[in-house]
Amino acid sequence: MTTIFILNDEKQAQNLWQMLRCKWRIMAQNGKPLSVTVSEYKDKRSQEQNRLYWAMLGEIAESAIVNGQKFGAESWHEFFKRYYIGCDDLPCGGVIGMSTTKLSIVEFSEYVDKVQAYAATELGMWTSHD
Repeated sequence: MTTIFILNDEKQAQNLWQMLRCKWRIMAQNGKPLSVTVSEYKDKRSQEQNRLYWAMLGEIAESAIVNGQKFGAESWHEFFKRYYIGCDDLPCGGVIGMSTTKLSIVEFSEYVDKVQAYAATELGMWTSHD
């Protein structure tokens, strides 16, 4: 069971309290105690941002040539994640770029701006999304 409450007003805070008041004891008695985490809410990137980003990666994949070779959009996505966000270690000892899905709308916008700047300065190309 996962329930997310975004506390923007009194009503939502009351709904959270009501849910906890009614369910915590039953869940605990059934051996399934609730876990509560409180954090600042951040909007995730929008679907429109995601579409524009992948369209831009498609343009880069279509046009960019590095050391005489073209790379697909997925390869560019992995490159940019590693370059601008960082890496997570894999059990086998390798690394993978950290996920962009955890970026907020503002963070994702800044990330896309960096990708566009890289395309312009390092690849000598402008995407139609500049």
